[in-house]
Amino acid sequence: MVNHAGPTCIIIVHCTTRMAFRERLLFCLFVFTLVMIGVELTGPGLDWKGFMQVDAITLAAVANEWQKLLQNARIDTIIQPTEHAIAMQCYVPAYQEGGGKNRWIYLSAHPQLSRVHITALKPPRITSEPPPFVMLLRKHLEGARIESIEQPRWERTIEIIAGYKGEGEARTRFRLIVEVMGRVSNIILCDENEMILGSLKRVGAEINRYRVIAPNVAYMPPPPQQRTLAGQTLPKLDPASVTAAQLAICASEEPDPVQESGKKGKKGKKDQGKPTLAQLLTRHVQGWSPLLARETVFRATEQVDTPVEAADENIWEELAWNVRDLAALPETKRWQPQLVVRKAKPGEEEQPLAFAPYALEQYALSQDVEVHESPSINGILDDYFARAEWRDAIDALHAPMRKVLQTQRDRCIRKADLLQREMSVSEEAERDRLYGQLLLAYQHEIQQGQQQVELENYFEGSGDTIPVVTIPLDPRFDAVGNANRYFTKYHKLQRALELLPEQIEQNNAELATIEQLLTDLALAETPAEIELVKAEIQAAGYMKGKRLPEKKAQKKGKGGKQTKKGTLPGGGVPMHVQSDDGFTILIGKNSRQNEEVTFHQATGNDIWLHARGVPGAHVIIKTAGREVSRRAIDQAASLAAYYSQARGSTTVPVDYTLQRHVRHMKGGGPGMVIYERERTLYASPEEATALLNR
Repeated sequence: MVNHAGPTCIIIVHCTTRMAFRERLLFCLFVFTLVMIGVELTGPGLDWKGFMQVDAITLAAVANEWQKLLQNARIDTIIQPTEHAIAMQCYVPAYQEGGGKNRWIYLSAHPQLSRVHITALKPPRITSEPPPFVMLLRKHLEGARIESIEQPRWERTIEIIAGYKGEGEARTRFRLIVEVMGRVSNIILCDENEMILGSLKRVGAEINRYRVIAPNVAYMPPPPQQRTLAGQTLPKLDPASVTAAQLAICASEEPDPVQESGKKGKKGKKDQGKPTLAQLLTRHVQGWSPLLARETVFRATEQVDTPVEAADENIWEELAWNVRDLAALPETKRWQPQLVVRKAKPGEEEQPLAFAPYALEQYALSQDVEVHESPSINGILDDYFARAEWRDAIDALHAPMRKVLQTQRDRCIRKADLLQREMSVSEEAERDRLYGQLLLAYQHEIQQGQQQVELENYFEGSGDTIPVVTIPLDPRFDAVGNANRYFTKYHKLQRALELLPEQIEQNNAELATIEQLLTDLALAETPAEIELVKAEIQAAGYMKGKRLPEKKAQKKGKGGKQTKKGTLPGGGVPMHVQSDDGFTILIGKNSRQNEEVTFHQATGNDIWLHARGVPGAHVIIKTAGREVSRRAIDQAASLAAYYSQARGSTTVPVDYTLQRHVRHMKGGGPGMVIYERERTLYASPEEATALLNR
């Protein structure tokens, strides 16, 4: 299925375990063929997040730049930023073009965000402990120099050949192979004899018998790209020498989509429409991804979705010429890297749509997009995928804790509804007491064995307006016995009602704590901050793990006063920001830090701020005996809005008061407070970004 609104072609592939070995082998060949041309494989429910894939011609442009920028570079440091990526710091000698500096190479085998490029900044790491594969890379590659960069033509792989001098004049070489193939992407280290030493992802025979990726196994490149024509399996056409006649023959053998859908019957896929020239190129030409195919068709016909049936002799000639022209780019090196973004609406950010190492003429006439040019395809890729994989990795750390907290929040909400319903039985308790009193008052008029009785309720009304009450009776008891039963039920309900206010208060405090922890988790942007929130969740008993140590009693200083010592255990260090006019602003980014800044670092005359009605950070303006300016309050309010659950809002109400008017919430956890004598102003969370980026 080709999606013309976006640059990624998606095919849904289902493989059953009942396939015979030969069928599975053919299936694996088919899968790898699809992967090599840039077609992505997916299953139900997978979120692709709108990112396109790196195709073979983009890798050719990357390899060409690397050959200039990384030749003879020394590999100094190897880290693993995320579960799916490797980053290498390389020092380029001063005599090289643009040399005398360090460059970071980012290699990703992410299922949806696989790519390779030079990145401007050192990538952050999810964990500080290097996994075994990183240790293997460090053992063999750190200190080695990059001798060459290879990219097999029209394949989605790139190879880094690095080595160093061994004994005598002999050199020891290694090949680091990056397969940028969507879900089956991988990073593989081989020796000079192409024996696999290790890989980021191990692929055993139980997964793929055709191609095993494991230590001490000879490396086998991906299978050649193939196509089906007239019922025969043939190699795909070489784009550098393709002719109009070859393309026309391919079109004549294309299956009729109407007949194909008819064969599948009711269970088959819906009619996909008439076959297009872009689909034909993707199926029959080596390395031709959906984006490149649409660009080729647009240059030949000025449309991206030209149907095959509309092609005549002139169109076939024009189409073949454009295929050959684009296929010559790796030789001519006439690269024109471009990034296409959707124009941003007021208050929104630009949304990247596509990238390519050639001019994307298909977007030139679009009114709602902008085309950005760059001298470097590495810079384009760095911008397009900016921190996307990092956000995905952070979200993966958030997910289990968020699920636990949401489950606990739902439990508290259900409990709150139940407690409110139980509060309604107070009317039932009063009715039972009334029934008991009336039965005692009229006991001489009631005979045992009656099932109900109507009595005047002299507790309400007077004269002719006295209401009559119908009281159900148990015929086994007399009037006194029934009265005692109603009084017993009344006392039982009354005891329960006496406990309900405390239970409601405890449940509300727990719900507020959970909401605060959810906000703390959402605001945690680094692995260290996430670990602090995780420790707090464990301390609250919602997750198994080591609880935070309790804060020890503080030693008394001179005059019997307690001395303040650092932050609460497990809370981390609160953020410090300086306002434009020199006031220090403290920000607590989790519950423990909120407790610390409000009750341990602030004094009674400092100003305390918090987003109104939503969980968020405690913000303190240290007055130091000075009168606080309006500018400092506005900036602190924008920070309180930014570090709150309402970060996505345009304006957020923020309360502020003196710290002396803030006190702990009864039964609440760390950082749970109530306050009084507050004032409210409205702040924009966006204004905090300028203050934080200084």
